[in-house]
Amino acid sequence: MRAVVLTDAPPALEVVDVADPSPAADEVVVAVTACGICGSDLHVASRVGRPGTILGHEIAGTVAALGIGVDPADWHLGQPVAVRPFGGCGTCRWCLAGRADHCARFELVGLDRPGGFAERLAVPARELFALPASVTGPEQALVEPLAIARRALRRTGDVTGQAVLVLGAGPIGLATIMWARLLGARTIVASDPSPGRRDLAVRVGADAAVDPATGDPGAATVAAAGRPADAVVECTGRADQIARAMDHAAIDGRVTVVGLCLAEASIFPFTGLAKELDVRFSIYYGREDFTDTLGALDHGTLDPAIVLTETVALDQVPERFARLVHHPDGGKVAIVP
Repeated sequence: MRAVVLTDAPPALEVVDVADPSPAADEVVVAVTACGICGSDLHVASRVGRPGTILGHEIAGTVAALGIGVDPADWHLGQPVAVRPFGGCGTCRWCLAGRADHCARFELVGLDRPGGFAERLAVPARELFALPASVTGPEQALVEPLAIARRALRRTGDVTGQAVLVLGAGPIGLATIMWARLLGARTIVASDPSPGRRDLAVRVGADAAVDPATGDPGAATVAAAGRPADAVVECTGRADQIARAMDHAAIDGRVTVVGLCLAEASIFPFTGLAKELDVRFSIYYGREDFTDTLGALDHGTLDPAIVLTETVALDQVPERFARLVHHPDGGKVAIVP
């Protein structure tokens, strides 16, 4: 089969022929129908990825083969599925609680094991979720980033009737805006330097969008909501933005950091003390975040089509990925093998 692999000169990628995957016991082979390119893929390729790695963890596809131990009554050939990109022992307390990301044998699909920048991949059957018939096309790949945002707001707490400021209107920021609107936020303000992303932020539910290079996100929130942000969700992954999020939050406010930051960050603790802020971090998702997302998609209360701004074939991935490394832009780019 064809796959896009990381070369020995990261972050460059190339399309190569690799062996078709075979399912181990309790695994399923998935034929990839769509795989999103995530900002974390850009980080992995640039910093920690190994040559030969097949990236990609925002995966949707169809069941192509069942390993020993997988019940055909649970999964049948051709069934559309979304993949939670986890691997673990399956028996520890974290795996049994649906949080394999804390398992001592945790493997992330697209980093520790082959991912979705390929025609097929093998994944644990317990990490599959049936896609409803109403969710079709490449937007199937947005289940995973939408689940990331659902988890972030679960960690944030109730936003009903509140003012929410989202720093960063990339795909995760946009997904956070969509969920905040669905969960009853009264006012949502987005901050992003990209005009295109600010436009997308308003289209998916933000009341206002500000360029942080020319405006103050905190002041924009006060202007739109009449008060500072009750909740600030940091989605940029920039180390300096954690302190800025604390600056923008209201007294007794909450800050949730979901952007992938791989650098040391400095904060001024007195800001948090003076405001008595709750600062939390959010990574990955529980099973309930996937099921909530699939339910909302099935009922039409989330519409990911707006966020999906481009699709590319496998042969186009190396060039498109290189541009994203240096100039992240627009909404979600999905690979359609």
